[in-house]
Amino acid sequence: MEQDICDVTLWLIEMHSLSHLHVWVDRHYTQIGREIAGVTVMTSPAHPARLTEAAHEAFLALGYTIEDNRADTYGHPFCDGHHSKHEAIQAFARIERALRQWRSE
Repeated sequence: MEQDICDVTLWLIEMHSLSHLHVWVDRHYTQIGREIAGVTVMTSPAHPARLTEAAHEAFLALGYTIEDNRADTYGHPFCDGHHSKHEAIQAFARIERALRQWRSE
């Protein structure tokens, strides 16, 4: 999951020409594997809904199930942001490929 969070973060930064942002992923204590409760994108000073929706779609394209049953959740760590340009390009390509495939199904 940590790699997916970083890849979605790097993809959003590139897609929207941002300097930084955080992708917050919530998971219920009962969820396992590729099940998550929700995704929120945080930027300073706001939390733009369009970025959160894009992140939501990216996680669906990566094979996650997103279901919030309103039970207790915990958050996964943010992407640390220490990535090379090469890693950012790989992340961008991976997410774009997943989205194209997901949208064509």
